[in-house]
Amino acid sequence: MNQKKLIEDVKPVPIKQRAQTGIVELKLSQNQSLRAVGDIYGVEHIIRAKGYEATLFLDQYNQRIKILKYKAEDFQAMIMAIRWIAEANGFDKIICMASRSDWQKFLRFGYVLEAMIKYYLNGDDAYVMSKFRSQERLSSGSLMEEMLLIEKILNDSEQHVQTPLKENFRVRMAKPDDVPKLISLYQEIFETYPSPLIHSSYFEMVFQKDSIFAVCEDNGVIVSAASAELNHDYLSAELTDCATRKQVRGHGIMTHILQFLEVELQKRNYICSYTMARARSFGMNNVFYRMGYEFLGRLVNNCDIYGAYEDMNIWARRLNTENKEKQA
Repeated sequence: MNQKKLIEDVKPVPIKQRAQTGIVELKLSQNQSLRAVGDIYGVEHIIRAKGYEATLFLDQYNQRIKILKYKAEDFQAMIMAIRWIAEANGFDKIICMASRSDWQKFLRFGYVLEAMIKYYLNGDDAYVMSKFRSQERLSSGSLMEEMLLIEKILNDSEQHVQTPLKENFRVRMAKPDDVPKLISLYQEIFETYPSPLIHSSYFEMVFQKDSIFAVCEDNGVIVSAASAELNHDYLSAELTDCATRKQVRGHGIMTHILQFLEVELQKRNYICSYTMARARSFGMNNVFYRMGYEFLGRLVNNCDIYGAYEDMNIWARRLNTENKEKQA
């Protein structure tokens, strides 16, 4: 049976009880809450007490908590504080990129190891530890099909020659003036997306410090784009926001854009490049496999794409001078 058809027939987990985008009400502690109005997908929040400190992203849109940074002598106190916030806000997933020395400590509190990201922590490996807080968020109806899809990709022993860019295509870094065109591109491709790519205020923010975007033009019209979300503290970058207009797919454009971003990351001395590819997408997983990325696990019901939670595959590679010379 056709593998792609199998996966398309599986219904992903629907989104439940989401607050209206634009109005965010979050409980930060028993005595503190926050109400924000605007194009808000979530807020960054620091918790600290005797024995721990952690920087959290309270991701209201995807109903999860991301532990961005932490240091703890009292793991139990930190875990219980984060658990309280998750329960108070109805979040049903918590994610942490734990270090090699810490990841097993999370197991004692019901977290599971979903994946690794090699080289994520300034060259050291990170362990993606997740805590599920609902049966719906824990259960994925498409896991077997997604595993078979990965097997098919990894067992491909054929030699693949990269498609050269057509003469009228040009890859370049995006500029602030491109924001309206980028919004138009993402509105065309995605009904919903785990980050606010259809809001100009978001692009204004990420252009300042958080991300770099690259685009491909067809005679001056932006037909494809992707970004690298920068983690300055760990010298790692997530390749994400990949989108190509339907009429120009099949020309290998995305590979050229991603390689262009890799070269830029190497110029900035970044060590790790990784991605979270939709586990249901043969095309994007195959792109990263052919680029030399290593499959390192799967995050179940991780984020909202196309109006439902989807599983995401982790692929990573170490950036180095050798890669830069090959891609130049």
